Amino acid sequence: MTEGAAQRPRRPSRFGGAGVAVSRLTLTIVLANLIGLVILLVGSFGVTQYRDGLVAAKLEGVRAQAQLFADVLAQTAVEESDCDSRANETFQTRICGHSLSERDVNEVFNRVWDSFEGRIRIFNAPSSTDDPVVADAGALLIDDVMLREDEIVVEQLGPVDEARADNIFWTIAQGAEAFLKRFMTGGFRREAAQRTIEAELNEALQSSPFAEERGATSVRFNEDGELVASVSVPIRRVQAIYGLVTAEIGGIEELVSDARLAILPFFGLACAAAILSSLLLTAAIAQPIRQLAVAADKVREGIAAAARARIPDFSQRKDEIGELSASLRAMTQTIYARIEAIESFAADVAHELKNPLTSIRSATETLEIASKPEAREKLMGVIKKDVARMDRLITDISNASRLDAELAREAREAVDIRKLLTDIADLYRMTAKERDAPVAFDPTGSPIYLFGNATALGQVFRNLIDNARSFSPADGSVRIYMSPPTERHKSVQVVVDDDGPGIPPDALEKIFSRFYTKRPKGSDFGNNSGLGLAISRQIIASHGGVVWAENRTDDAGDILGARFVVELPTA
Repeated sequence: MTEGAAQRPRRPSRFGGAGVAVSRLTLTIVLANLIGLVILLVGSFGVTQYRDGLVAAKLEGVRAQAQLFADVLAQTAVEESDCDSRANETFQTRICGHSLSERDVNEVFNRVWDSFEGRIRIFNAPSSTDDPVVADAGALLIDDVMLREDEIVVEQLGPVDEARADNIFWTIAQGAEAFLKRFMTGGFRREAAQRTIEAELNEALQSSPFAEERGATSVRFNEDGELVASVSVPIRRVQAIYGLVTAEIGGIEELVSDARLAILPFFGLACAAAILSSLLLTAAIAQPIRQLAVAADKVREGIAAAARARIPDFSQRKDEIGELSASLRAMTQTIYARIEAIESFAADVAHELKNPLTSIRSATETLEIASKPEAREKLMGVIKKDVARMDRLITDISNASRLDAELAREAREAVDIRKLLTDIADLYRMTAKERDAPVAFDPTGSPIYLFGNATALGQVFRNLIDNARSFSPADGSVRIYMSPPTERHKSVQVVVDDDGPGIPPDALEKIFSRFYTKRPKGSDFGNNSGLGLAISRQIIASHGGVVWAENRTDDAGDILGARFVVELPTA
């Protein structure tokens, strides 16, 4: 391994650690799909409407059972003569405390139907008719019976080792159950904990005998900490209350838990569907993006290593991935084209600078051995011309190398192209010398605006005019014409004609190449760097236009001069 390779920094992976290709987008897709399902599951666990429906159904069954017991006891266990005839003004009814016959109550329970299930408690009415409030339900209790259907349940118990309290799975299950009870039904359980049997009995005593649903209902905890649905109904005979019947039944939490467990299989199927859809999205989105990212990294490394890397082609996809692939491929091709242009430009610069340097070196070597003053003066003239040529080359090369950056930085604005050409023509007219070809332009007409950089566009037209003047004879002229845009063509054309010898047909495109300096016979060598037309085309292309060259001919096909055409989109 070389020293340079040993010091090269290692490129960090954007998709996970070494050897593990983990797409963060894949994880994001999976989590995004699963979060919605988890929220739905949590919401279904904590939903109150379904739970309240179960509780209401339980209370309805218990109410019918309690009312039936109250009616039976009112007919069989009540002695009306034992009731105090005084009435309470608040309740507008008689409270007959300690008037139930315990023997008759037991007789009713002995004859109860087997279909009844639950807990039945019989209470005497409060002894005080002035303040009939139940303070201690246990003091008024006559009988407490647990009614169950006759059924034998056989259950296979699991091994003792699997159900030990210190078993990790048992601990996790208990913790999950406690969490569900606290988090999912915390408010419901807190309300139930505030309810007491005494409060329920007092509500039952105050209930109207003419109500459609007699007595009082509540969901509360019993003495064993079990959540039960309870209904208390007064034992009434006419308008007198002789006692109360409380019927309660448990199993509410089991019903809700069974309902939640019934959701889990559907949740599992939904999770499987979410994961499957995530994998499909990964194959359709994450993997192509990852391939593009890896290819982009290879392009970066390839540029540093003077090599080429290709971007995967997903342009056949009619979506954003296809657009991204096409954009990256176009960007990569542009980068490679720019690199090639820079390399070619550097080679051309070296070649163009080498010619005057070679000439200067030959002149200086000859100058050392030249003895005649005329020869030495001639050699000094060659050296001066080559130095001036190098200075002009370096200036033009510097301007050309900064052109892209300047065009990108400079602001674009609305430019009146007619006024711009008028100012340029007036400038040439005022600064023209005796042997220079005149520049003609008709400024009449309405303004024509385009969006661009006035300075850069002025440089283009000056380059074209200078080139036309350099080829025009002494009696010739340079003429500028402008064709305004039409309804069909929204571009303006500017034409620059000269009366020179024209352009060789095979050089109509070459003249826009850098350092192309083929001049007519008799012109001074080295007065042009060959960059003017290349710079002009570059500026026009940055404005969204085109420029080309052609020859003007007569009817016989003879060349009358050269013509440059610039076409630019209007604003």
